[in-house]
Amino acid sequence: MEGRAFEMRTGQVLRLVAVEGKQVGDLTAWNLNDHDEQMNVIFSTTMNDRSVSHVRRVFSGAPYFNEMLTIENDNHGVHWLGGRCNRFLYQAMGAPDHRNCHDNILEAVAPHALTERQVQLDTLNVFMNVVYEPGGTFTFEPPIIERGDYVDFRASMDLLVAISACPNEGDLRGEINDYVAKPLKVEIYDA
Repeated sequence: MEGRAFEMRTGQVLRLVAVEGKQVGDLTAWNLNDHDEQMNVIFSTTMNDRSVSHVRRVFSGAPYFNEMLTIENDNHGVHWLGGRCNRFLYQAMGAPDHRNCHDNILEAVAPHALTERQVQLDTLNVFMNVVYEPGGTFTFEPPIIERGDYVDFRASMDLLVAISACPNEGDLRGEINDYVAKPLKVEIYDA
């Protein structure tokens, strides 16, 4: 599994399609003209009625606080504002050479001259199904989507958007993708 980056203009729509079914896509975004302005999970959560699961809009953080994306045509509405898998997590799980979303995104944005410092872990985990336990912990369940399901994101500003098809599978938190990592399809439409 790999990541890709896309430039979007204000008003364009990015459609993320689960072409083979239950698969999570890790999405993050930056202002196309100022990469210091990037998606922020905490402020986005606050602006979505303090929900990390039912996301309708994505915002940048301080000092900008701008709406970056709005979600449209989302027939299931289950996503997760959080972090993403990375090489340090896989090292802790005993799989130091496993592909991960953070490195996929770093590779995808490299041609755009972003530094690793500009690639924070703030992520909208599209299609991710997170279940919260009474003690405050959480677990993952397979996505509730099916083959061909999609979600549309409309750009509220000119953006650089990066998406990684999450490589989790098997015994390494494989339930995130229903135990088999699958490709995702991205389509971008003009307004």
